[in-house]
Parts: sequence; C-alpha cells; structure tokens
Amino acid sequence: MLPILLAANPVNWGKPGRLSTIEAIAATLVLAGHDEQAEHILGCVRWGIRFLELNAEPLEAYASARSSAELINLQFEFFDIDPEVQA
Repeated sequence: MLPILLAANPVNWGKPGRLSTIEAIAATLVLAGHDEQAEHILGCVRWGIRFLELNAEPLEAYASARSSAELINLQFEFFDIDPEVQA
C-alpha cells in the first residue's frame, strides 16, 4: 500500500490518497529511488510534474524511512488523518 499523498490530477486535485494510476506508479518509482523515471512518466500528462511538487516533502521523508512502521507514522506528520482508521 502506498503512503498518503496528495493527488495532482484534475479530477481529484489536492485530495489525499485519490491518486491516478500514473501518480501511483510515479510515487512507487520515487520511493524506490528512481526519481528520473518518475519524472519521465509524469511528463506524459500536463499536470504530472505538479504531483512531485505537491508531494516533495512527504515523498522525501517516505523514501528515507527505514521501516514500514516509520513510514506509516510519517503520514501523520504530513496529513490530518485518524490513526484509528489506518489500523
């Protein structure tokens, strides 16, 4: 499961967790350390690079997490979500 990120696609702009397929793939690439590939695929849509700009801080923090537990906890620092719902 991907951590919470903001959508940049025109249908769900700014909504947490409502990513398009291309955004989800790009996020996965960034978390795996493949930033250039993420930028490349996001270049296929007008708003694509905006996704990386909108989520720059959380993506950087998520990518540096040392465990899934740390990554899950980081979500609460960036987004106002109920930890009980995520369990």
